[in-house]
Amino acid sequence: MYNKFSLIFLFLTLSCNSNVEFIQYNSVNGIWHKDSIQNFNFELDSRTNLLHNSFINLRINEKYPFNNIFLIVSLSDSLNTLSIDTLEYKLADKYGNFTGNKQINIVENSLLHKENISLDKHKRYFVSIEHVMRIINKADGLENLNGIVDVGYKLEKVK
Repeated sequence: MYNKFSLIFLFLTLSCNSNVEFIQYNSVNGIWHKDSIQNFNFELDSRTNLLHNSFINLRINEKYPFNNIFLIVSLSDSLNTLSIDTLEYKLADKYGNFTGNKQINIVENSLLHKENISLDKHKRYFVSIEHVMRIINKADGLENLNGIVDVGYKLEKVK
């Protein structure tokens, strides 16, 4: 049932926004383990603009215990690593209310990763996303990050 809902949502999202070149979600079922690196790969076709904006999409629920998230995001092609970024995103306002698109008990955030990046046609690209959340005064990373439902990656053509 969940897969059917995801496919319908994906179809509606793509049909409403013709600038979306690629979008994919990986479900982590409410708990994102620190060793569970989320991988995405895509290839651009010959009709594509060369400039793109990329986004990390997170779906979180009310069990998410923080107001931010730290991620390591790697972008590479088949030959080279193009970038490795450690990023922090705010997911809640100063009152603790989650920001983003709220739907019942899920909040979806589309977080800007790269702006105006140049990507070549007919080349395969690979993206990996991992969380690096820690508890204050603890040396090791958080083993299980609760409240993350889905992790996604989206690529949009720049107009």
